[in-house]
Amino acid sequence: MNIRALILAAAGLFIAFMLEHLPMPDLLLWLQPAWVLMVVTLLVMFAPQTAGLWIAFPLGLMLDVEQSTLLGTHILTLAIHIFLLQVLYRRMVMFNFLQQTGVVFLLVAVQQLLVYWAGALVSETMGPVPLWGPALTSALVWPWVYGLTHIIMVRLHLT
Repeated sequence: MNIRALILAAAGLFIAFMLEHLPMPDLLLWLQPAWVLMVVTLLVMFAPQTAGLWIAFPLGLMLDVEQSTLLGTHILTLAIHIFLLQVLYRRMVMFNFLQQTGVVFLLVAVQQLLVYWAGALVSETMGPVPLWGPALTSALVWPWVYGLTHIIMVRLHLT
């Protein structure tokens, strides 16, 4: 990975964290895509040898602090997400947009479910689970994020 790719990855993660922290009305909060999860998916797809399980610890810790969840929750879910992506790497690269969208939908839904379960184990009062909203909007936004990233990588001569 050269310096332009590292800058692109850092900028993408910065924008993803900014979008995660973006204040939204309560009605739209259920539909907020998992921006950091999508950027991690892109990093694992475009640089599988560089973006491995090690990236789950700092990003998961930042997400835990940002979302005020139990420390380690997002570390575990990101590690599971990255592991599943590394297992499915060859298939994900060969999939078309619709198949990739389906896989992203399932991976975000699994991540949301694991975060909910971790919170339910610790807390006695848990609200309704926002499982399908973020997974659906992440799946709908995925082709645009993937296409934009691919265009930027081609323009920067990173592919």
